[in-house]
Amino acid sequence: MSLIRKIVFYPFATFLNFLTLIRNFFFDVGIFKEHTFDYFSIGVGNISMGGTGKSVLVSYLAEILNDKYMVNILSRGYGRKSKGFQIANKSSTPNHLGDEPFMFHKQNQKIRVGVCNSRREGMLRLIESINKNLKNIFILDDVYQHRWVKPNIMILLTEYSKPYFKDYLFPSGNLRESRNSARRADVIIVTKCPRELPIEEREKFISELNIDLKQKVFFTKIKYDKYIFGKSKKLPLNILKKVPFILVTGIADNALLVRELKIKGLVFKTINYKDHFTYTRKDINKINSLSDGNLILTTEKDYHKLQEHMNSDLLFYIKINISFSEEDSKFFKTYILEKGKLN
Repeated sequence: MSLIRKIVFYPFATFLNFLTLIRNFFFDVGIFKEHTFDYFSIGVGNISMGGTGKSVLVSYLAEILNDKYMVNILSRGYGRKSKGFQIANKSSTPNHLGDEPFMFHKQNQKIRVGVCNSRREGMLRLIESINKNLKNIFILDDVYQHRWVKPNIMILLTEYSKPYFKDYLFPSGNLRESRNSARRADVIIVTKCPRELPIEEREKFISELNIDLKQKVFFTKIKYDKYIFGKSKKLPLNILKKVPFILVTGIADNALLVRELKIKGLVFKTINYKDHFTYTRKDINKINSLSDGNLILTTEKDYHKLQEHMNSDLLFYIKINISFSEEDSKFFKTYILEKGKLN
């Protein structure tokens, strides 16, 4: 981050900080009402702009809780063309739900996925439609700044290489609100950690987080699947050593994925679009031209958008997962389940 940017935009960042401090103060003292519900809920969010891995964590939560609960996911549905509250069904599309909620829906159609700009209204509408004979849980995606709804557990994500404690308020930096707001979190998950992270480095990082005693911290890594998935089949990732392909991504940062593929010795060209990109016929023509009849590899959320236009047997995606250590994985799930028993 350039020093010039920090200096030039400092007055604007100071003004933004003042506004967010006043807003958060009104919530803290009860002038603005945080709404709670009679169902166990988990909030996922960040205070940094850009991809910290929220959608990957939401998918992970849905997977590990699916055997204990009827999982309901509520998201804003960023980039969707629809308005108001929508719930996923067989006729839903990425344009209808937004790319990430549609991905959640396709990952497991037993879970219920709703989208709404107002998290409070979205919760009320989802609760209206649940089967109350089941044990329901609600996962609220990208909800950290939406304080009108208060989940039972709030999870804050921060990226290891771009932690919030080294960042500055927008527009001087990429923070949506001040670093001190991290104290609202019950759990802080450090994402995209290096493969080897010595205990000394973890302890130093936790010290810089300046956490409260009640806050839990987990360190996680990105894990890529050993297979790639297409319309009607899956193939081992290593087949790409023999099969020419191009990589197409529409995510906040594709650097880790590109690095992972290159570490595996793969050779490819890349087309990178902005996060939540909406593909047009012109973009599809460009992709088809560059691929020249070869395999096209993309991310899971981009796959569903591209498949609508291509319907191609040559289009595949690689799954991106979050990976805890074995010990942390058990502790994290136990922590959530124990909290659920109390609510």
